[in-house]
Amino acid sequence: MSKIETPVAVLGAGLTGLTAAWKLNQSGAPVRLFEADPFIGGASRTVQFDGFRFDLGGHRFYTRNREVLDLVDALLPGEIITVPRQSRIYIRGKFADYPLSFFNALSALGPVTSLGVAGSYGWERVKQLFRTPPENSFEDWVVSRFGRRLYEIYFKPYSEKVWGIPCHELGADFAAQRIKGLSFREAVKNMLFRNRNAPATLASRFLYPKLGFGRIPEAMAATLPPGSIELNSPVVRLEHEGRRIRSVVCRRDGREEAFAPSHVIGTMPITDIVRGLSPAAPREVIEAAAGLKYRDMVILFITLNRPQVTPDHWIYFSTDDVFFGRIHEPKNWSADMAPADKTGIVVEVFCFEDEAVFQEAEDSITRRTVKRLTELKLIEEGQVNGTMVIHLKKAYPLYVRDYMARVKTVFDYMRGFENFQPAGRNGLYRYTSGDYYIEMGLRAAENVLGAQHDLMQIAAEKEYAEK
Repeated sequence: MSKIETPVAVLGAGLTGLTAAWKLNQSGAPVRLFEADPFIGGASRTVQFDGFRFDLGGHRFYTRNREVLDLVDALLPGEIITVPRQSRIYIRGKFADYPLSFFNALSALGPVTSLGVAGSYGWERVKQLFRTPPENSFEDWVVSRFGRRLYEIYFKPYSEKVWGIPCHELGADFAAQRIKGLSFREAVKNMLFRNRNAPATLASRFLYPKLGFGRIPEAMAATLPPGSIELNSPVVRLEHEGRRIRSVVCRRDGREEAFAPSHVIGTMPITDIVRGLSPAAPREVIEAAAGLKYRDMVILFITLNRPQVTPDHWIYFSTDDVFFGRIHEPKNWSADMAPADKTGIVVEVFCFEDEAVFQEAEDSITRRTVKRLTELKLIEEGQVNGTMVIHLKKAYPLYVRDYMARVKTVFDYMRGFENFQPAGRNGLYRYTSGDYYIEMGLRAAENVLGAQHDLMQIAAEKEYAEK
């Protein structure tokens, strides 16, 4: 194991960055984290508001990695609870169990449509006896496995609401990652029976820190020496010479400050990292990075003078008549997330930063949200006690069909720097689940200490574990 004397620079104090810093500190290596925001945790933080706590979107903890599970247990002794999952989907004006149960599916879709779904699936299977259809897009992948009718009823409207682009422009590998292991046959089996070996998308129980998912990065940060984390310090430039990053330049209090690191772990968006290289990266690398897009979010938290809205953890909204995509009720995840006689709901609006809804005034979008929730008979307007709006930029990497070629161009170039490695959701441009982001942080730190892990292989099997 290499002895590190000069501090390692970690760009970003989100889940992966803090995991890497924690591991390095445990190994005796000095570390400095540079975070643009005034808080730690990134998209994994838990926000406190007027006696309530809520996550940015709701992050269950699910893992098959014993090392990661033991790490979280050790960080949060006595804080991890097991929660039975209950979710629903709003489809065709009705709420149905999600994953679909048999009788709810019939109720939501009706017998005629249900038969049409089955017939569409059967037709796809017959066609595949004679030829193997191409799978170049999300649409191709889903239709091949579920039939066009179910694709059009559920997968297409919800996916296009979440990602903001037509399904034929989303990569097929994205579908494989999100819903691998779930087929029409498995969905029907799940509707009729409880499947103990269900894929991760159907997991019926999950682990959760009783004070919010953000307790994981908070606990990691608490172990670091004072002064290790520099908030309000966006990295604006990475100065390099030869095959090394020589200087990390951040902006603090209106002036630039430079720091010479031994190694750099980049968990900030890879697009910003490429843009900040000095001297500039080759033109083809800059153009490739510029084409990597992200999906943004507006998150609304609404507190209510009632003990519960629904028993659900998530409710998904697939249709265009509801402008938000998903809600969750933190108190249903843990009773400690809200006062006993009150509750709160988190509403997610998927969008792009340049869309009107992202720029909309807080009182306007709050009124619209409360009005629609009231129309859906989920709340009563008079029960609303308080609201908070958070704008989350670069929430999810967007898997447009050419993204893999762009990612390859960018990372082929970045591998030329012997003391730099990207990690995490934004650093690796990889959308997966929290346990994998923790694993990325651990392996990145081990690489600094002399290991040779390939972080691109983490979650490369594309098995989905819900965030």
